Amino acid sequence: MDLSNQKRMAAQILNCGRNRVRFRLEPISRLDDISEAVTRKDIRKLIASGAIFARQTTGQSRIRGLFRAAQKKKGRRRGPAHRRGGTNARFNTKLRWMMRIRPIRMRLRELRDSGTIDPTTYRRLYMQAKGGMFHNRSHLDTQLRLRGIIKTEARPSTKRAEERRRLRREIARSIIMPSKLKKGDRKLRRRGRKAKKAKGEKKPAPDAMSAPAAAGEAAGETGHKEA
Repeated sequence: MDLSNQKRMAAQILNCGRNRVRFRLEPISRLDDISEAVTRKDIRKLIASGAIFARQTTGQSRIRGLFRAAQKKKGRRRGPAHRRGGTNARFNTKLRWMMRIRPIRMRLRELRDSGTIDPTTYRRLYMQAKGGMFHNRSHLDTQLRLRGIIKTEARPSTKRAEERRRLRREIARSIIMPSKLKKGDRKLRRRGRKAKKAKGEKKPAPDAMSAPAAAGEAAGETGHKEA
């Protein structure tokens, strides 16, 4: 069955190459209808019914690119082996400064408008922020608490939080240098070291020459006790 003429007209109508033109064979073969189509109108009707269609072009799959983008969104694949370009080329210096300074200035405006700080203090802190003294908003709040400008807000403590704090203190005390421990703790540590040394050292056996002298001393001590 020669269908080259139908394929040529279908390729012109579908605006594709002849090799991409396909005829529907499943679930019902339409080859008889296609062979009887001799005009472009008949070919258009067959295309509308799905008997003739164009095969999709082979392109590049995006699945790998989407996977890499998802990994980078998580913060992965950003090590030295994946970097191209300088630090400022990858992340603009001005943009980094804007992202850093705007929350700090917003916080200062909030404190000034609420009356927590006066305009003079606001201006002084504003210029210090401009000079790069504060790393971020959290660092600004910490500095203000240390200076006594704002009070520390009491947070409700839970048993779990207390336990975490206790564990952190214990870990810190185990890592910290002995010179920075409290006096009582240093004494306990010294006692522990002395006890370990005493267990590790063995008493030397008495010499033959020193044995009579030791016996005489013991006898003298017993005599004094009896007297």
